[in-house]
Amino acid sequence: MRLFLAVFVSGVLPAAALAQPAPELSGKWSGYWVSDANGHTGPLHARFTPQGDDAYRVTYRGRFAKVIPFRYSTTMDVVGRGDGVVLLSAEKPLGPFGTFRTTAVVTGTTFDATFNSRRDSGRFVLRR
Repeated sequence: MRLFLAVFVSGVLPAAALAQPAPELSGKWSGYWVSDANGHTGPLHARFTPQGDDAYRVTYRGRFAKVIPFRYSTTMDVVGRGDGVVLLSAEKPLGPFGTFRTTAVVTGTTFDATFNSRRDSGRFVLRR
């Protein structure tokens, strides 16, 4: 035990203490969305705006069926951080379409999310 304390106090830190800080997510992201339920896909853009230390307001813009534009905003809560990764989660009631749930793993350059609602599920894939 003394050897461990001597090494720790002397400035040699465990690997976990040297992990990368969580990335900043603010700004514009681009990519695509895809439905696992029916195979539909389309372009997707997002803007991340910080809402304090533990949430981001995310506004998505995209197209459905190649010609139908959509815009969707939600607050994504930070549910975890570590080693250069942020974990996000959101839940938003959409009336007759049910509750839309999203979970994401985000790095400084990648946003990989899954979504599900009463009649659909799929992925959002965004890059900087």
